[in-house]
Amino acid sequence: MASRDQSEIARTQERSASLKRELRLTDLVFLQILLILGLPWIGYAARLGGAHFVLWLLAILLFYFPLAATVTFLSRRLPLEGGIYQWVKLGISPFAGFLAGWNYSFFLILIYAASGSVVANSLSYVAGPRGAWMSSSKPVILASSLVFFALVYVVNYRGLHLARWVTSAGGALVMALYLLIIGLLVLRLARGQATPQPVFAPAWPVLSLITVNLFSKIAFNALSGFEQVAVFAGECHTPERNIARSVFIAGPGIAVLYILGTCSLLAYTPRERIDLIAPIPQILGASLASSSLVAALSAAAILALLFAYFTQTVACLAQVSRLPMVAGWDGLLPARFSELHPRFRTPVRSLGLAVATCVVLGAASLVQVGEQEANQILVGAGMACCGMYYLAMFAVVVRGRWGERERAPWWLRFAVCAAGAVTVLAVALDVVPILDVARPVLFGIKVGGALALINAAGWWVYPRGGARLLRR
Repeated sequence: MASRDQSEIARTQERSASLKRELRLTDLVFLQILLILGLPWIGYAARLGGAHFVLWLLAILLFYFPLAATVTFLSRRLPLEGGIYQWVKLGISPFAGFLAGWNYSFFLILIYAASGSVVANSLSYVAGPRGAWMSSSKPVILASSLVFFALVYVVNYRGLHLARWVTSAGGALVMALYLLIIGLLVLRLARGQATPQPVFAPAWPVLSLITVNLFSKIAFNALSGFEQVAVFAGECHTPERNIARSVFIAGPGIAVLYILGTCSLLAYTPRERIDLIAPIPQILGASLASSSLVAALSAAAILALLFAYFTQTVACLAQVSRLPMVAGWDGLLPARFSELHPRFRTPVRSLGLAVATCVVLGAASLVQVGEQEANQILVGAGMACCGMYYLAMFAVVVRGRWGERERAPWWLRFAVCAAGAVTVLAVALDVVPILDVARPVLFGIKVGGALALINAAGWWVYPRGGARLLRR
């Protein structure tokens, strides 16, 4: 690498010395599980029936494996706080790195800005028919958002010393829920009971727009996330080794759980009746005979899912708070964003900004639209931002400014081209609403417009910090 890059690495490592190294290998493995293993995605895959197996394999081959290899390659060479921001900055340019970090931040903020809706929906499910009104009540949604993000802020204010226990509990809980439904699958097959449709069929699904859309969801949405733990590299023990090891340990298990979880859903529920929002309570309801027991277990499952969602939000808002911090180290944002709490060594100003932005965007998204449409707009725009920074990360592998001996192997450069194609496909389909909305074309314009506005704001902000960077 060039001497300027080496000096940038040394400067970042020096700054990172002020952080506490809290995360060990076990914490990183549970964090990978928590951030990647989503529960709704088995519902999308199950809509294909037994042919889901082929699509999972294609998604693993064309996206999951290249992503895991990319994160392993980059985290070993650049184990720096800020993760993808640092990789793109040093591999392409400071401006590209800033935009990658900018899109990364807004990806997570937009995804979790609708947390008030998630909480309100969960509470309405637990309350039963009498609580159905809660899911569409904007005052309830706003109040839920304020309480939810206040708790997220408190946990992250104490830093990873506390947050790592919360996120590890969330990862263990998600894995336990998957093992529960897989156990129900084994029980049904062991008893020789008939299933509504084959749970496994090694055959190509019918090629259609719906099939392609579902493929993009289970590839890009369900199997993404390996790069996220690298944001905490400066707060990990031996990050150049443990981040890659966490990928090796968690990766195969996540893939197996996804496939078997989909099989379990198909073993109990006809594919046309699968609930894309709450597949776990649906499996419990189909597998148990007692209505009172089903109601109790379903409520417990929903509360467990809500806790898991809370722990995911804790982890993701912690990531967002680190990006303004490292940009402040480089002079691209005001230095106050890099200030650390004197005791807990957390970037509390950056954290407060991230939490406040989530609350404001979540409230703004409810203006003149329904709760379901607002949630889809936020998620669609967030995944589009995710696609932008993923393409930048893959470009680092293909065309990054590495020395000749540091070039990525040919097979990895070839593999990330396939992953980049899947990314482009997924982002293009994110402008298409999954659920019914009043005006689908206007929905697509809103998602595309949000992406354009976010990146235009990044272009506007960068020169003000970039001028300071050039004077250094």
